[in-house]
Amino acid sequence: MARGKVVVGLSGGVDSSVAALLLKEAGYEVVGVSVLLNPEEGNPNSCCSISALHIARRVAVKLGIPFHTVDHSKRFKEEIISYFVREYLEGRTPNPCLICNRDHKLKALFVFADEIGAEYVATGHYVRKGVLAGVQLLRRGRDLRKDQSYFLFRIPVAWIERFLFPVGDMDKREVRRLALEKGLPTARRSESQDLCFIKGDYRELLKEWKVKDRPGRFIYRGQVVGSHPGAHNFTVGQRRGLGISVGHRVYVRAIVGNDVVLGDYEDVMAKEMVVADLNWHHLPGEEFEALVQIRASAKPVPATVRLKGDRVKVTFHGRAFAPAPGQGAAFYRGDVLLGGGTIEGFS
Repeated sequence: MARGKVVVGLSGGVDSSVAALLLKEAGYEVVGVSVLLNPEEGNPNSCCSISALHIARRVAVKLGIPFHTVDHSKRFKEEIISYFVREYLEGRTPNPCLICNRDHKLKALFVFADEIGAEYVATGHYVRKGVLAGVQLLRRGRDLRKDQSYFLFRIPVAWIERFLFPVGDMDKREVRRLALEKGLPTARRSESQDLCFIKGDYRELLKEWKVKDRPGRFIYRGQVVGSHPGAHNFTVGQRRGLGISVGHRVYVRAIVGNDVVLGDYEDVMAKEMVVADLNWHHLPGEEFEALVQIRASAKPVPATVRLKGDRVKVTFHGRAFAPAPGQGAAFYRGDVLLGGGTIEGFS
């Protein structure tokens, strides 16, 4: 007897393939769906390309499940890539995966699930679910090296109850081993990269979008110390590739207009930051303690979070390295994801 109908997002990677396998073996009625976001073939490791779609179809055939595709490529280019370019032109550091999951990649799966009457949506994310204060929330995956909960803080809380994460309690080696044992076509496929539309350096994409260099100034300690080809070539916290020397190591502290403001290491170690454009899965109160993760690869930092209208002020118990405006900040209680927002600035 089937345990319910579930739409599984098949990305063409090993994690989603094993997720579909586990659900089928557990007795669910599994329907595979691939969301096409980036049709270009130039990046073979993209999770959302035509080549990935073909591999996902092979997985569906191997598992004997129905397979469908949803094409979001036009809207993806209009909304996500344009947002990415626009943020750099405004001196910010974007995180398009956060917006894509909410508005395209995962949303498309829920829309499709509703159309076919599926109770559940599943992915290969290394994420688990738990309960806090009677609310069903997301938790970090057991394999903390692969944990992907950070990328989901922007999703609507209403999705969580319907979500299934079959590999959330596994580590990557277990997933690979199971895929090999079952002969899945993705068993040895390399990891997809986070930015599916970037083939190399993001600056090459800016050139493709006809972003022209606009010479500006390097400023250090209030003094002009050099020039650069355009502020969009730099991000807050950057140290390498600045093309300038002041006699010791410096970092990008801020981007103001077309000026790149440099600072020493201490200048980019934040004690406080402001986070806006908030999305809560669970808000513990107007003031609470949390672990705050300021980028996908960063370790969480203990902090006090204070709600100030539609923003929060985060006071770190120690210091955090270069919270870049435009990046996402995720709030956790232990390993439970509370929500997150967009970094506006730090001091």
